[in-house]
Amino acid sequence: MNTLNGSPNKNISINNDKDLVELAGYHAYTYPQRGDILTVNGIDYQVRHENYEDPTGLDAMTIMNMDTEEMSIIYVGTDASGKYGKMDILTDAQLLSDLTPAQLAAARNYYNEMNNEYKEVGGVQSIAGNSLGGGLVGAVAIENPEVKAVTLNPALLPEGMMDPDKTYDNITNYFSSYDVLTQTLIALNLHDRIPGKQYEIFNGIPEFSKLATNHTGYLRNEDGTQFYVIGEVGKPGYGKIYIDADAHIVSSIWTGVPLYGGHSERIEINKENLDLLASSLQSHVMERLNLAHEYLGNSVAIVDDEASRYYERLTRLQKIFEEMFENLISEPLFMGITSISNRLTAEIDHLISLLNVAESHAKSLNSILNSPPAELLEHIFRTNVSVESIFNEVRSFLYDLKADVQDLSKSLIRIISNKIPELFEGGKELWYDAVVSELKAHYGIVNNNRDKLLTHISEYQKQVQDVAKNFHDRDLSLGQSIKNKSTHSHSISVQGTNTYKLEDSPYMELRMKIKDFQMDTAYSAFTTSTQALLLPLLHQGWVITLNIETALELLSGTIKGATKFALDYTIPGKLFGLFTDFDDKIRNSVNNALEPLDELAGTIEGIRKGLNRLMTEYPTLLENFRPYVETALFNNNGYYNVHLYNLASIAILREMEMLFDDVVYQLGNHKAEAIEALCEVSKKVKGNMGILYEQVDRGTI
Repeated sequence: MNTLNGSPNKNISINNDKDLVELAGYHAYTYPQRGDILTVNGIDYQVRHENYEDPTGLDAMTIMNMDTEEMSIIYVGTDASGKYGKMDILTDAQLLSDLTPAQLAAARNYYNEMNNEYKEVGGVQSIAGNSLGGGLVGAVAIENPEVKAVTLNPALLPEGMMDPDKTYDNITNYFSSYDVLTQTLIALNLHDRIPGKQYEIFNGIPEFSKLATNHTGYLRNEDGTQFYVIGEVGKPGYGKIYIDADAHIVSSIWTGVPLYGGHSERIEINKENLDLLASSLQSHVMERLNLAHEYLGNSVAIVDDEASRYYERLTRLQKIFEEMFENLISEPLFMGITSISNRLTAEIDHLISLLNVAESHAKSLNSILNSPPAELLEHIFRTNVSVESIFNEVRSFLYDLKADVQDLSKSLIRIISNKIPELFEGGKELWYDAVVSELKAHYGIVNNNRDKLLTHISEYQKQVQDVAKNFHDRDLSLGQSIKNKSTHSHSISVQGTNTYKLEDSPYMELRMKIKDFQMDTAYSAFTTSTQALLLPLLHQGWVITLNIETALELLSGTIKGATKFALDYTIPGKLFGLFTDFDDKIRNSVNNALEPLDELAGTIEGIRKGLNRLMTEYPTLLENFRPYVETALFNNNGYYNVHLYNLASIAILREMEMLFDDVVYQLGNHKAEAIEALCEVSKKVKGNMGILYEQVDRGTI
């Protein structure tokens, strides 16, 4: 399918778990026809029989290895789109009961039929299936312990079908890390109804949209490609993550036996097997580690890009806060409040000018009221109707309001200029861009360690080659010396051993939760400090506007009261003729005084409501602003992609660590000093691989 699936040893029997998993998870769902050739990991299989139209819903094919003539049956999993796809759904439901679905019985019959038909070449030697196909495999294999059975994310068997006293060692089940079916069965403690050995493999991508491929282990692309594209073309971090399940099955370099149940059987350490180890190190191991290197490189590219855009991220966040605050209320007067020269300050100056106009007209009214006949009336009723003293109080309040608004603007500027940058600050080294900087510092160490590990393995591979060559050359030299009765003079030359100590990383101790930690601590401080800055000023401004409204009501009431006094308490008609324009003068002066006061009162009411809205809605702004901060600390998509690449990388490192554990086992307990030395180097490589694995693992959520 792709070169990354290749077996380390091409001479290993074709009926190995890797091939069977790919046949079950990928090829079976393509419904190949009789005579079709399926190439799996460089090995050709021919379809010899197919059974795709069984009324029970059973879909299966029988295949033969073109080299060894070994026969296998591959059972197809649930496929609702098939001719009898509805029967697959019914069978899945029946598996939860104690019934024996008709499809399981049909699967057994098909095995018996094919096993008998190909008896001359040894019968059916292996069976495999995915999902429902895995359940069918289990039903067949528990009755036929001589057949090798392999499943990928299998369905369970009906209750009571398995014998609880049997281990069913002929069955191997692989559970993908992110497969919902098997993980659910484990959570419900139903996985004990899946017979045989159960091993976890680290393939797939932990996303809801990838449920199907996490379950089957493969994509069904027409070109056979088995990777998901991560990121966007042309942008940092764009790359591929391969998900093919068989590439994640770890098997012995020498025998192809899976290494999940323990070490492979002891082999003879000779030139051939050392050459095989050296070849595998050069091809399979380095190929897998280079893929892990590629994944890590994409993670680094994302982090470096995020670092280069710090000022862009900061500026955008500042702009968003500014816009959110100004748009928190619908009052146009508050637009531009985040700058010293703002509309609200200018409007207060305008209100002061309106007050001055009103006061001027009030003085005119006062002049009229302090002239005959009002003087006569005042003398008669001993009443003082002057309104001038009230204006000074309103003017003083307006100046207080202006000062408060200016303080509010200064506080907002401080928040934007100082408090928002503080959201990014922190971490072990008190970085100005904490999340990105800690990732960069960690990856600086990881990259160096990765390079050391690759060099270490390359050197180790050369040592294995040299030891194998010297085994061979020395044996030939000794043989020639004996035959020729001459002195053995073979000289030995082996790659020397260097020390590769990986550097410890003090970073990412919280793993990828560093972003959550930074977000929680920094935003909590931001919330507390900005509320302390803004809310007292908003409340103070609100109180001032309330005082202005009260004073304006008193002022209007006084002016209107003076008017009523002058017009209601007129002197007798015989004197009124002396002052025929008295009423008109009063009414004109009153209207001229009240008109700017009414405009002033309306504007102040709007300001008061705006300030009140800012006080009550600022917590909502903080809640709505939080997601923008989270993205600004590190782009959410990019951060998650770093997580995905790291998961893919540690899966490979974890698998290679398992592989080297078997290498150490095979090279151990040998009397030859050269093999013991290789074993010691193997242990150091494995140890370094474990260190790198742990460090890369910190880059996951």
